[in-house]
Amino acid sequence: MSYQTQELLKAIRVEGMDWERAVHEQVEAGHNFFLIFPEGEDSLTRFCHSFNLQPDCVKDRFKRSDLLRMGQYVDGDAFDEMLIAWDADDLVVFLEQIDFPRNRPPEVKPFIVYSPLWGILSQHDDVRAARAWLEDSEQWDRTRLSQPHVYQWTGAAWKML
Repeated sequence: MSYQTQELLKAIRVEGMDWERAVHEQVEAGHNFFLIFPEGEDSLTRFCHSFNLQPDCVKDRFKRSDLLRMGQYVDGDAFDEMLIAWDADDLVVFLEQIDFPRNRPPEVKPFIVYSPLWGILSQHDDVRAARAWLEDSEQWDRTRLSQPHVYQWTGAAWKML
């Protein structure tokens, strides 16, 4: 899994037939993404359960001000979809790859380069390789919002080094 940051962040509406497939695609690719829940908190709880996440898997709600701050990184259709969702009082959340149980060893290598904006950028067997990848790679916008770091799996959680 190696993320291409020229791909903008996507939003997935949790309704209909294809939303689970779309979520799985984002998780498999290591991308962070947005979810829109037309049914509110109950559908968020069901989502967390169906993806083996804690029942309160997303504590913070994504707001219009957050969208404006991150707007340059968000796909245009996703941006519009979130504005429409807020007008309809739908719940909008931002999901980080680092929270998904699927993104832990042994499925993922024990060292990752992770951006709180983009998600998992790369994964490595040792810290030296992860740091070298981070130093060598200039493929993303290095703003404070997207600044990647090396993380290590501690057996219970990801720890930023």
